[in-house]
Amino acid sequence: MNFFKKHPTLVFGLLLTTVFLLAAVVRVEFFDTLGLKLYDTAMKLRHMPMESDTIAIVDIDDESIEKLGRWPWPRSLVAHGIDKIMEGSPSLIGLNIIYSEPEENSGLLELEKIKNLFVKTFAPPAPDSQGTGNTPGSLEEKSPVNDNSETPEQGNSGAVGNFLKELDLAMKRLDRDSVLAGSISRSGRVILPIFFKDTIMPAAGPDEEPDKALARQAIGNVRVIPGGGCPSSNEAILPIPAFRNAAAGMGHINVAPDQDGSYRKERLVYRYRDMFLPSYSLLLAARYIGKGPADMTVTIGSSVSLPGISIPTTPYTEMLIGFKASEKAFRHYSFFDVINDKIPLRVFNRKIVLVSLSAKGLATPLSTPMGPSTGFGDFTASVIWSILNRQFITPLPYNRLVELGAILLLGLLITLILPRLKASVAGGLFSLLICSMLGGYIYWFVTKGLWIDVTYPLSLLIVGYTGIVSIRYFTTEAGKKKVEGESAETNRMLGISFQSQGMLDMAFDKFRKVPVDDEMKDLLYNLALDYERKRQLNKAAAVYEYIEKHDSSFKDISVRKKKLLVASETMVFGAGLLGSSQADEIIGTGTDPALRPTLGRYEVIKQLGKGAMGVVYLGQDPRINRTTAIKTVRFQDDFDEEEAAEMKKKFFREAESAGTLSHPNIVTIYDAGEEQDIAYIAMEYLEGDNFEKYAKKGNLLPIREVVGYIADIADGLDYAHKQGIVHRDIKPANIMLLKDKKVKITDFGIARITAASQTKTGIVKGTPYYMSPEQISGKKVDGRSDIFSLGVMTFQLLTGTVPFKGNSPAALMHKILNDPHPDPKSINPKIPKALVSIINKALAKDPAKRYQTAGEMAAHLKILKKKMDEAWEKMKKQRKGS
Repeated sequence: MNFFKKHPTLVFGLLLTTVFLLAAVVRVEFFDTLGLKLYDTAMKLRHMPMESDTIAIVDIDDESIEKLGRWPWPRSLVAHGIDKIMEGSPSLIGLNIIYSEPEENSGLLELEKIKNLFVKTFAPPAPDSQGTGNTPGSLEEKSPVNDNSETPEQGNSGAVGNFLKELDLAMKRLDRDSVLAGSISRSGRVILPIFFKDTIMPAAGPDEEPDKALARQAIGNVRVIPGGGCPSSNEAILPIPAFRNAAAGMGHINVAPDQDGSYRKERLVYRYRDMFLPSYSLLLAARYIGKGPADMTVTIGSSVSLPGISIPTTPYTEMLIGFKASEKAFRHYSFFDVINDKIPLRVFNRKIVLVSLSAKGLATPLSTPMGPSTGFGDFTASVIWSILNRQFITPLPYNRLVELGAILLLGLLITLILPRLKASVAGGLFSLLICSMLGGYIYWFVTKGLWIDVTYPLSLLIVGYTGIVSIRYFTTEAGKKKVEGESAETNRMLGISFQSQGMLDMAFDKFRKVPVDDEMKDLLYNLALDYERKRQLNKAAAVYEYIEKHDSSFKDISVRKKKLLVASETMVFGAGLLGSSQADEIIGTGTDPALRPTLGRYEVIKQLGKGAMGVVYLGQDPRINRTTAIKTVRFQDDFDEEEAAEMKKKFFREAESAGTLSHPNIVTIYDAGEEQDIAYIAMEYLEGDNFEKYAKKGNLLPIREVVGYIADIADGLDYAHKQGIVHRDIKPANIMLLKDKKVKITDFGIARITAASQTKTGIVKGTPYYMSPEQISGKKVDGRSDIFSLGVMTFQLLTGTVPFKGNSPAALMHKILNDPHPDPKSINPKIPKALVSIINKALAKDPAKRYQTAGEMAAHLKILKKKMDEAWEKMKKQRKGS
């Protein structure tokens, strides 16, 4: 037991491998049936010709029974069908009907009695050549058709002789066995079936006649190898002597299903007493190529050979049939249509014609890989076609040994290797092995006809991998519980340490990892009081709520939580951070730092403005006494609870990315955090105005200054793009012009969140004058989208108007997507042509035709600015000189 606890995967692997080895030896029905279903699937994937041109099937079907009468038909009717088929010059006819008894004909019996009575009355018997005095013509001794001995009427004349002749002719006409035997004999091409009873019983006595008839069908060259076998019987159901003597050959029609009830094999050879006899299908295939049983060579348990054809077999001398994929692989004709000339008989020319019962109630359909109701005619045709076209399924030599070896190898893999691999590597190896085994199985089966039984190894791999993963999971979980128990005390001590240092958030994080007992409730209660003392009322309420989940009646937490929530709503989060006038009064009078509301560690001093998704505040970091701008976002206004949580994650990821940017023309991000439902970003506080002030006619900046500012903005964008960050919302409102004439790009990190909010609400907050065509189309954007937006902004700063306008957002978007922008020089003639070219390139609708990087645009603008500066200096010198 201790060994199992220490090495569970090792014990599991060894036990599982042993179980599967035993199962493969004794064979388990479930796995064998699973293997057969896999076999059927692969069989359906084999690509073979859709229709056979060597085999035709004549069905004694429902239509024939309905129109020609109930079964059994008179044998003369079957003879008529054979004669009709022979008119089409077939190569062979397979008549799959066993007439093991003479046809009962009451009329014939009555005429026989009349003849015997007449002979006894009017023609006394003459002594025979031996003088025995036996009377010829006895019903018990002779057939009225085949009686060639002398009769009394041969010596008589007149009416008696004529009467007996007419009587014989009438008896011959009524003897329908003779009619069918005559048709079989005349054709010389009819193969008849025989059936062996599977039970081996002591022979009742010598039966020389059947043995003599079957001896002509026996295979002459037979060899038995060790371990080989074939079905045996000493009792057979044969056609009557007249038919078996007239037939061109006879073969057995015994078939046996696999354990799932489907038929996939043909028993090529049956041992009958001391003879080996071919199957009905094998004999038809042999006769078709002009060979017979004497030309066959059989190695019992290995193969059956015809000249030019070697058929691999199972150890029980069964052929795995290569079924044709199509249900219409063989042509079918109704027996009724054949005898009534409704089909051209030339369709039988040089073909094997199989006459078979298919009417309901007369024939039981077989389940095969091709379908659940395959007629026996189609089954026989599939066997013949498989032999003639050499479409065999060959069992892998030493299949069982290979199977056992595979189980051993996979067992070692499961026992010794998989448990030592990482989960991802083990999963990859498992997937690779599954795909390799299934892919190899199907490839060899479909392309080479080689059957490799992989069911047991495949099942072992699946069960083994699943077991190993489960054991590792439960082992890991048990280990985690143990570690968590050991670390609870560590987390409690760390929480106390963080609380004593004033790091309350970190303390709360550690306390939440400790089971809540009475001692822990006291520690949490004291933590909430510390939050209250620091005026972080919402966090104090959160701690009280956490205690309440475990003990709602602990001390006065319910009362305190309600008071804190009311206070926090009034002071900051309900009003101040939404920008109400009441909050402005409270925050505006915040001369005493102890009374100031906080966001994280930042003290809120006053409101600076409102944006699309929240409020911007002036704040201060008390640790380093740094003034900051704090931008807030409330996701609950636009999203439901789950979506809000997801958007917060994205918000902080974007803020983290933006926080890595360090460039003179990009605002610096200091921190990001969350207070209850409010996410915030603390950033560099900028003193100045945004460019909206300078984007209106009458207040435009000088062109030379605009060129310099746009070059600096392009430099900042180029830096951000190289870090993999796209702004997505470049516009005058997001560019600050500081008092020292520097420009700063703001709102990196929240543009994508703003866009998601607008998509969610279905309202575009602000007209999208600056959006690129790919943004409007919903395509994936890159830095070239920011270049387009910068081009729109440049156009506006130079002309006082945006290049695209519309009466509605939809009309505006249509123009951005389809209409060319106006020539900026037509609005402001002072714009240099070189600057017009830069704007045109930035506003190309196809991203491939724009500047590919913001750095390229910045370089062109800097060159232009330099030339403008040189021209300005030259002009100043000229003015001084004049």
